[in-house]
Amino acid sequence: MIRLVLRGLFVVTVAAAVISAVRQRQEAQAIRRGELPPASASSDIPVRVTYDRLAAQLAEWVPPTPRTRRGRLAASVWAGPLTTVGFALALAAGRVPVWDEELACFVATGMRGPSSRLLRLLGADANTIGQVVLATPVEPSRVLLAHEAVHARQAERFGLLLLPAYLWLGARYGYRDNPFERAARRGARGFRDRLTAGTSG
Repeated sequence: MIRLVLRGLFVVTVAAAVISAVRQRQEAQAIRRGELPPASASSDIPVRVTYDRLAAQLAEWVPPTPRTRRGRLAASVWAGPLTTVGFALALAAGRVPVWDEELACFVATGMRGPSSRLLRLLGADANTIGQVVLATPVEPSRVLLAHEAVHARQAERFGLLLLPAYLWLGARYGYRDNPFERAARRGARGFRDRLTAGTSG
């Protein structure tokens, strides 16, 4: 019985992954055609969907970086399986992720190979797997990295559950309105505003 349930969840998640990828690709094409405005890492774009209560809460929630040593360790262990995959993808592309103290996650820049081709296909410059940010630009903007760091925080809270949750919500709401993406853009806006205040002060 448990095996049947797990198999069903796997099939549903794979289907959600395909639908989510197709929707993201369609959105990227609509942007190129001028039918949708571009959405940067920190854009505050209008919501085009109606969220249920949980999705609305997720879209507003920017998890903070764990403050204690014990909290950081627990977060790293919980995100560990995804982080391992992120490291493997970076190393396969000939990149070694480096710890970014300010963002509290690993960053691999200048990504090439299958990972970068998939990102280009989906119209993205970076993605995050566990606590590892994989960015195609050699020198990505700090705001883009701050956006991706929110995904690292999400991985620290959800662990392996983040993958199916992200895909299911992407299939339902699309990439731009995926609550996890809206939260990441919200976190990046806060980071950008702090940077601006620091340089003008």
